Amino acid sequence: MAGARALLAACYCWWWLAAAAATELDLLGALSLHNTSHAGVTLAPGTLPQRSAYVLQGDSRSLQIEGEAFNHAAELLRRSPEFTVLTSLRQEPANSGTIISFSHGFNRYLEVQSSGRRDEVRLHYVAAGGAAPRVETFPFRLADGSWHRVALSVSGAQATLYVDCHLLYRRLIPPPDRNFTQPQLTLWIGQRNNKHSLFKGALQEVRLVSGPHGYLAQCPGLDSECPTCGQFALLQATVQELTTHIHDLSLKLVGAEARISRLEQCDCQKSCYSNGTVHADGATWQRDCNRCSCVHGEITCRPVECDRAECKNPVLHPGECCPTCLRQCLLWGNLYEHGERFAPKECAECVCHDGNMQCTRVDPELACPRLPCDPPQQFSVPGECCKFCPGVDYCNMGHSCDENATCMNLNTKYTCKCNQGFQGDGLTCQDVDECQEAGGLHGHHCHSNTRCVNVVGGYVCQCLGGYTRKDKFNCVEVDECEGNTHGCHADAVCTNTPGSYTCRCRDGYEGDGYTCMPICPGGCLNGGTCVAPGRCGCGAGFAGARCERDLDECTPPAPRTPPPCAPPALCVNTPGSYYCICAHGYKKDPILNTCKDVDECTEGSHTCHHSARCVNIDGGFRCECFTENCELSCSWQGRVVSEGATWREAGGCRVCTCAAGVAACARATCACDADDNVTATFQLDLLSTAASASLVSAPASCCPHCDARYHCRHQEMHHVTFRSGERWLYQCQICECLLGEVDCWEPECEEGGACCSAGGAPHRLQLAGCEPPHCAACQSATRRDGGAGAGGAVVGADARPHAPQASRRAALKPP
Repeated sequence: MAGARALLAACYCWWWLAAAAATELDLLGALSLHNTSHAGVTLAPGTLPQRSAYVLQGDSRSLQIEGEAFNHAAELLRRSPEFTVLTSLRQEPANSGTIISFSHGFNRYLEVQSSGRRDEVRLHYVAAGGAAPRVETFPFRLADGSWHRVALSVSGAQATLYVDCHLLYRRLIPPPDRNFTQPQLTLWIGQRNNKHSLFKGALQEVRLVSGPHGYLAQCPGLDSECPTCGQFALLQATVQELTTHIHDLSLKLVGAEARISRLEQCDCQKSCYSNGTVHADGATWQRDCNRCSCVHGEITCRPVECDRAECKNPVLHPGECCPTCLRQCLLWGNLYEHGERFAPKECAECVCHDGNMQCTRVDPELACPRLPCDPPQQFSVPGECCKFCPGVDYCNMGHSCDENATCMNLNTKYTCKCNQGFQGDGLTCQDVDECQEAGGLHGHHCHSNTRCVNVVGGYVCQCLGGYTRKDKFNCVEVDECEGNTHGCHADAVCTNTPGSYTCRCRDGYEGDGYTCMPICPGGCLNGGTCVAPGRCGCGAGFAGARCERDLDECTPPAPRTPPPCAPPALCVNTPGSYYCICAHGYKKDPILNTCKDVDECTEGSHTCHHSARCVNIDGGFRCECFTENCELSCSWQGRVVSEGATWREAGGCRVCTCAAGVAACARATCACDADDNVTATFQLDLLSTAASASLVSAPASCCPHCDARYHCRHQEMHHVTFRSGERWLYQCQICECLLGEVDCWEPECEEGGACCSAGGAPHRLQLAGCEPPHCAACQSATRRDGGAGAGGAVVGADARPHAPQASRRAALKPP
């Protein structure tokens, strides 16, 4: 029956999941934005009827869902293996903002984010059984200033993204954790917390839908016939549970059949035969002095239990099973037990027998032993029937003293005395617990700093903790701190106390005194470890008080140090690492994984005037004249530029020159670049004929990194700022400041250390303290262990005139 009930319950559960409407929560409605005034939130028209749209702007905002609404949202995610986040939004271009986020502090637990910097929709989540957040990236541009409807469904181990009711992506992912056991978990709309990843644009709908096919609440015309992964996982678990129930039920049926088959047999099999007598099942009877019983045809017998006899000499009468006490005797006012003997006078003996005292005279000739001494030496003792010889060792002749007693000879007999530490009549001795009282004959004499421990026949004075023995009864204190016998940590202070000691971590350290760890306020970033108070030990590729600054591996630490990328490869710095690309005029050889020269003359990418001849050289070309009407001007984008001319492009952000028919462009120098010494080797190479052109100042619109308005603060260390275009590593993601906005993403192959080769074996460099990024063509290896280095291995596209320069401070320069 239990298995049948489980089957019916499973079928009903499956039907309910397939047919019942999903439960949902309107998160914007829970904020009550239409009734309250929130900083950075204004009412605006939207696209959905009967719904208000809200424009989110500014850098100060707090749209947190608390109380019952938060508990409701968490419960929706807990009770179903599948859920959907629905939103209608219009996001500003280049904005990278969070739509909905369950977070604790700076850490994500479950978050949906849209990056206008990378044109990605990201699902950040903590996998079931995991601790560090993971991210699933869906390439799509939401931040285009237009309205979009977005539905992101998670069903078991599958994530599905719908945009404007079109299925874009379906991915297999580790199932997210839905226990919501993270401490101080909070729910935010339009931001990750009160400071970070602020969404800028308009939100008209943010709903959390629990159950299968949640996207139908936004797009009812989509297909919903096929079961979801969550439904399939539930069905699979239900089938497994049913299989277990059926197995258990089968075992129970087999046992029941065996019992029924025995019951169907003759009832006599349950009866018992004993000495020709039939006893029914369950009957009990007594046979001799045993109590027997019949249990399912088997006879079991055990001795009759007797009550305790309250006398010294109980008597077992014939035919009885238990001994009984006989009557006592009263003589001269004294009671005597049955069988007890005593001598009322010399050569007379009385015995109590069932209440009657029977006395007889003892014949000395027959009852007394033969004495070894001569008759004249024999003497009589008053009260004794037999005579004695002087000096007889009665103890050696045999005694009945207790093992913890001592036998002592008397003139005419022996006596027993209990040893020290025991008490009794000598015939029976018991241990004395001296620890029960202090002093006296039977007490202990343990003094200060000790405790009495009883042992058989005596006691010992045990020293208390922190004390050492002075003599048998006294102990003195031990200074563990002075004797260096304490267990305090090397970075702790030991303080002696009566009988013990205490440990306290020194200033700048934390712990219980037995284990002390240095304190670095705010912690260490990018895989760094706190090695001393306020000092972080940084991994390779990072520096700074908290390892927040990236080291520029592309800048040699010493003048004669070989560059990390051997020419003609150029080094590109990334947070915590670097990679190599081919310089202008070279391209990557896919087989040899090296840089080879580009023949601009053959490919037609040169800029020589049509009257001049192009001659290919290593890393470039030159223009030569062999006729009188030949010109060494430059053919540039359909027009002719005179030799020696300098011009600007891209709004003045790029400076180009024509030198003997060869045109080259580079980013114009910004005013703030002079202090950073950012003139790259390959830029000087590009403008070797007119090096001064690279020093032409670019207009302010080309130099947002020079404008403090476009700087970004670090997520945790607000005193650390980054310029527009700079990158850093945070929580194993690469973050970039772009015009005052911060965006972070999972490292790609090149950004995470790149695919490099040494001796033909590809490997990947790793970010300190982080799992290596997923690169199908690379194999994990230790960071820079046989990396690009002086070998000049290259990755990525060829360097162009607009390629980024080597990194200044913590990141790449903006293009």
